[in-house]
Amino acid sequence: MADTLKSAQNRLSALASTLTGGLVGSGHHFPAFDDLPKVEGEPQGCIWGFFDTDSKKDEIGTLNLLTPSVVQAASREIQSGESIQLDWSLDNVEFPGFNRRQFHHKKIDLSEGGEIVGMDDEVHLNTQSGSQWDSLKHCAHQATRKYYNGLTHEEALTSDRNGVHNWCNRGGIVGRGVLVDWLRWYEEIKGPAPSAVTRHEISVEELEATMKWQGTTTRPGDIMIIRSGYVRWHNNASTADRKSGTQDNSVAIGMEANEKYVRWLYDHHFAAVVGDTVAFEAWPPMFEHG
Repeated sequence: MADTLKSAQNRLSALASTLTGGLVGSGHHFPAFDDLPKVEGEPQGCIWGFFDTDSKKDEIGTLNLLTPSVVQAASREIQSGESIQLDWSLDNVEFPGFNRRQFHHKKIDLSEGGEIVGMDDEVHLNTQSGSQWDSLKHCAHQATRKYYNGLTHEEALTSDRNGVHNWCNRGGIVGRGVLVDWLRWYEEIKGPAPSAVTRHEISVEELEATMKWQGTTTRPGDIMIIRSGYVRWHNNASTADRKSGTQDNSVAIGMEANEKYVRWLYDHHFAAVVGDTVAFEAWPPMFEHG
């Protein structure tokens, strides 16, 4: 298996270095989706090894597209200089799903010892219960039990490979965010949107129609943010409906999960994708491709 993966990586590196037609703004040369070498046991489109160097296996994936030139180009589009908070407060998920523990915040009164007036804080949280970035070792390819770049599940349990600390060490995630407001497009063009707590799949065609309607164009290295309406549902639902939709039901709107969508993502060369729902894809997954 290791020899097969290494062979595929070598072929991919050689192919990428000769295909100028796939040059993107970050300076990387990407082969066409169908020309990506097969990695044994993985579906078509697996790009493990593409960002490797001679000395190190890559651990940040498409964040490699956030080069200084890409970030500088993004900075030139700043107009008002306003910043917007996108994530939820830590306690916003009242009823965590998937048997995860609820957020707990303990305030510690330092004055009880009589020496100093002040406070400490202790928190317990499951990092998946609320707003978060999934690391490249959060969800494996189910059929092979492997994470990004061939990391086995057993190794993931004992090593820090593919951890989010790699993002911090490179300076964080900074780039051009592109909002695709599917919810607004749907309601203004088609009428009432599907319920956020059904397994409605947002299609590639609907995303493209939304971007055309907005007048939005994307470029390699963008961070695409899709608004599906799940956050609006959650924040406006009654307590009973929230519990039913998040803890008891565990069904949610999201992107269609198939090879067509994977191809579309690959062809656009986003640095990252972001959503406002339980998972980025419609939940639960179908697992046809692992």
